[in-house]
Amino acid sequence: MEGVNLKVLNEELSIKLLGKLTLLFPVLEVDLKQQLEIKKLIDEILYDYEITTKCTKLTTSDILERAKLYIACKSLEGLSKKTLKNYSLFLNKLDMFFNKPCSTISTMDLRMFLSAYGKGKKASTINGYITYLKNFFGWLQDEEYIIKNPAKKLAFTKVPKLILQGYKPDNLEKLRLACSTVKEKAFFELLESTACRISEISNLTLDNINFVEKSMKVTGKGNKQRIVYFSTKAKLNIEEYLKVRKGNSIYLFTSDHAPYQPIKTRALQLILKRIQERSGVTERVHCHKFRRTQATYLLNSGMSLPGVQKILGHESPETTQRYARLSEENIKNEYKRLVI
Repeated sequence: MEGVNLKVLNEELSIKLLGKLTLLFPVLEVDLKQQLEIKKLIDEILYDYEITTKCTKLTTSDILERAKLYIACKSLEGLSKKTLKNYSLFLNKLDMFFNKPCSTISTMDLRMFLSAYGKGKKASTINGYITYLKNFFGWLQDEEYIIKNPAKKLAFTKVPKLILQGYKPDNLEKLRLACSTVKEKAFFELLESTACRISEISNLTLDNINFVEKSMKVTGKGNKQRIVYFSTKAKLNIEEYLKVRKGNSIYLFTSDHAPYQPIKTRALQLILKRIQERSGVTERVHCHKFRRTQATYLLNSGMSLPGVQKILGHESPETTQRYARLSEENIKNEYKRLVI
């Protein structure tokens, strides 16, 4: 048997012995420091021995087995299907890279993995990988599949903080004027005034729209619901659209032809693309940029950061600050107002 497999078996025996001791002495369950000290002593004793197993099968990875449980738990927590799919694809890569149990993977192993799969990738992408590793191995530790989290010491790569720009006012107006149908106008005004994610608008149902309050209930990331508000222009155009819209779908936006199914995110993105082509706007146009534009407008108009954060549906204020910035002109005016 190769030396590397003997090392893996030694580590497996060390983990199993510690597990048995923890069952015999329950006090160890809450004393991680003591567990690590005991494991260190076991490792020192086993160092001079070569462990073999009665089983002739080579040691294999248990990452996929643990990953299935992890994905199932995260699904119950309300993570989106897209996020769960990304986790699943990433953990498949992890399983392909390692051929040993999770309990034997070290911090250096993970660094080697990041070096291999992060080659040529942006710093932000590598940081995403590190987040996946920290979350997965943190969960393994919490569930007591492993004693020590090897991802804990992984350091995030420094990413330059870029100021994300919104639409220029003249380009925003060009896009508005390029809307040719009442459906396009309703979609544009809703997207522009609510700062909603495109998926939130795609899944919007009529029973969640309050025309009196000019508000609507949307479901964001993690199936979390929030109330957002739309403009008078959006209200009028939606009402006009509903007068000519065919079918009886509970969803706001539907296809123009039978059987008048609700249209998905991709179809709404294509509508915006057609609007851009007619407008002559050359700057990059995409749905998410409307959130950034509206966030900047709201902050510049005096809305508090927590207020903008709530409208955007962000978990933390840091995310909101990344999407929106106060203009230099506003900062100058504020300074002059406060300082004589």
